[in-house]
Amino acid sequence: MIDNAAAELIRALRDSNQVQFFNNQLLKWLTIEEDEQTESPPFFSENRARTLLLNTQFLDEATLQDFSKLQKTGPGSRIGAYELVRETGLSSIQEVKSIIALSAAQVYSAEAEPGAGSWLALSIAAFSWKNGYPVHQFDPSIPPGPDSPAGHVLKRTAQFLRRQVQRSATEKDKLNKDLSQPPLEAPSLEELMPAEGDIAPAPPHYRSPVPVRYPEMSTDTVRIEEDDISDVPTIEVGDPLVISTEEVSTDQNGGNEPTRLPPISIEAEQLAEEITTPPSPLPTTAVVMPTSPDQRRPSLSMSIRQMFSSESMTSTKLRVIIQQYPDGPGLYGLQVRVTSKGIKSYVAGTTNREGHFLCELPVRMQSGLTYDVQVTWPRDVGGDVERKSITLNADRTIFTMPFYRQINSPGE
Repeated sequence: MIDNAAAELIRALRDSNQVQFFNNQLLKWLTIEEDEQTESPPFFSENRARTLLLNTQFLDEATLQDFSKLQKTGPGSRIGAYELVRETGLSSIQEVKSIIALSAAQVYSAEAEPGAGSWLALSIAAFSWKNGYPVHQFDPSIPPGPDSPAGHVLKRTAQFLRRQVQRSATEKDKLNKDLSQPPLEAPSLEELMPAEGDIAPAPPHYRSPVPVRYPEMSTDTVRIEEDDISDVPTIEVGDPLVISTEEVSTDQNGGNEPTRLPPISIEAEQLAEEITTPPSPLPTTAVVMPTSPDQRRPSLSMSIRQMFSSESMTSTKLRVIIQQYPDGPGLYGLQVRVTSKGIKSYVAGTTNREGHFLCELPVRMQSGLTYDVQVTWPRDVGGDVERKSITLNADRTIFTMPFYRQINSPGE
């Protein structure tokens, strides 16, 4: 629910410049009132307020930056001023109402831009006034404890700043629309008293507009009687148009029969021999076993491309990593075999000294392709065969599939 007392104060401020002027005057009033008995009260600056909030770890730098950007906008500054006077109870103070009236009387040009303002210092000073704590006793070099009176002031200030940043865009628009309405106590045009002095005469270049009368707009209904119409035009109908058979020109050839051309015949000599082109060889980036570059290219790639000839194909890489344990030493010389369901051909090879096996495989552009990877472990660790499946697609250029003999390292 919106607080009508606080909302009426903020509605009196028409633009962001008046809101900024109100914030500056309110900060001066809070800091001077808190230290009236002191001959020369110290100045509570924005940097001191920022350092206090950071040293006590009630807020982080990212939240402070987001709050600073938010208050530079018109809706953010208006909502922040409303929330501050509502939560601290300043809306019922007569001095604050006087500051509002002074701020509403300020006139700024259209090109004037509001300044950055001292929102952090104003927030701490307002909550200090609410809790009865002297704001000038804050020392950034000695941050207060969270359970001390000064800590409670800073904690409530941090909650207020964080709530401004976390408010959703829908809530900001709704609240800004309510606060941008004219105040309820504003006099209407009928209630305004006429000026006592004479109205200034019009300048010489001003010409009063000539009243325009529209003839089609009349209060009386126009009626037309039959006696008012002197001549009524009549429609004369002539003889119908008739086209005789003699007037239609006939074909000079004497008939509508189509002209027939001789039939088309194809002789055996006209047929050219069909030339069949051999299939194109595999590209240079085809699948080749890393450990045996001198062997011929395997037929797995060509078999898959022939199987899915109606679909567009591309290629991606698969790296098989075989290690004793995660992030451990790789196993050298282990047999790796890559197959696909429904294809008799396969890609096989052994791992390098790092335990890696790299191959390039064809995949479908739209739905990808699933491959089965088979690893044969050495006899000294069991000699069994481990199989895994992986679905490759065209979204990535390389996929990685790890194989581990044990989960934990020997030292764990």
